[in-house]
Amino acid sequence: MTFSFTHLHFSITFILFLLFCGSCSPTQSYDIYQIDNGNDYVQEGLVRIIDKTTHKMGYATPQGKVMIQPQFAFGFPFKNGRAKVTTEGELKEVSDSQGEYHYWESSSWFYIDKQGNKISKK
Repeated sequence: MTFSFTHLHFSITFILFLLFCGSCSPTQSYDIYQIDNGNDYVQEGLVRIIDKTTHKMGYATPQGKVMIQPQFAFGFPFKNGRAKVTTEGELKEVSDSQGEYHYWESSSWFYIDKQGNKISKK
């Protein structure tokens, strides 16, 4: 049996899914943010989550512990200890992508640390 990178990626994603959902209660009100036809990638120990009711974004560990409550309209993954987030804006389609690619447009981006504290606008 051969084992390709695709199998490894699927296996890691499946294990992370089991770890995340294994700690979820039946009343869990969050989903892992979906990208590239699957769960968000773990960046600096966190994944992005979406509140099922408000559709706001927050951050949790792969085991399902919410570290930053969903409160953002959109947020990027953490990089170098900070994440770029916004509390407003809208999802826009990239022109000529036939609906495949999108981006978030906002005039009020700022950065947060891993505790959810606002740290700067740059």
